[in-house]
Amino acid sequence: MQGMHKLIIDGTQLTNQQDIANAFNKCFSSVNNSVSNSDKLDNMKHNNPSIYSNCEQGKGTSAPPLVFKSFSTKEITQIIESLKTKNSSGYDEIITKLLKISVNYICTPVTHICNKSISTGIFPERLKFSIIKPLFKKGDRAIPSNYRLISLLTAFSKVINKALYNRLIDHLNINSLLNPQQFGFRRNLSTENAIFNLTHEISKALNNKMIVGSIFFDLEKAFDSINHSLLINKLPHYGITGKSKLLIESYLANRFQRVQLDNPLLDTKLDSMWMKVKRAVP
Repeated sequence: MQGMHKLIIDGTQLTNQQDIANAFNKCFSSVNNSVSNSDKLDNMKHNNPSIYSNCEQGKGTSAPPLVFKSFSTKEITQIIESLKTKNSSGYDEIITKLLKISVNYICTPVTHICNKSISTGIFPERLKFSIIKPLFKKGDRAIPSNYRLISLLTAFSKVINKALYNRLIDHLNINSLLNPQQFGFRRNLSTENAIFNLTHEISKALNNKMIVGSIFFDLEKAFDSINHSLLINKLPHYGITGKSKLLIESYLANRFQRVQLDNPLLDTKLDSMWMKVKRAVP
């Protein structure tokens, strides 16, 4: 992003670049705290203890349990080769291009790390750090809410992420656990399919001389405000229990981020302090 000259936080104008970076990070790490569901979740547990205790213990599960199968070096090699070649990097400054060049040398140890994660239910701690780049959207550049964040993960974490995603999406698809009306982030079910489905249903209703009504919701910063406790409590319903649940819990826990600002005049980068991420999906 362009060099920033000022940022306004609670009516206070910040001009020091380090203060701006830290303020950005604080805003992003606590995004949508005012509408957090943490208190609601605690109240729901208090008022409905049997429901949530059953859920947390895996009772009432409507799907067979997910068991992560071991990864082969061939599978991990294919994942590394499928990564997009980018010059951007995480905090370790290792770009995906380097992984792809050295894939024949690193595929075996990376496969071992992936298999160790699924056997222990522990996600590597050093892969839980991300760099945040603020990207300006609209309006006043001095207002933090006018920016959206771009999270830069380490290249190695992308490999494990993709490996775990493959296992998880196979489990969901084989057992038909995803709603057919869920478009986006799914193979062959993009937002274009959603638009086609919507216009088709409207046209069909109008042709049958029916009245058509619709309600649209625009959820701002939806993924950035996801509550980890709510997400984890949903897992047993989809058969994600035992080691697989522990691994996802480990993946979400103790994650840290820092904001990085570019200074085009000095051709340098300025980093904020590290802060713990309490919600959102990486």
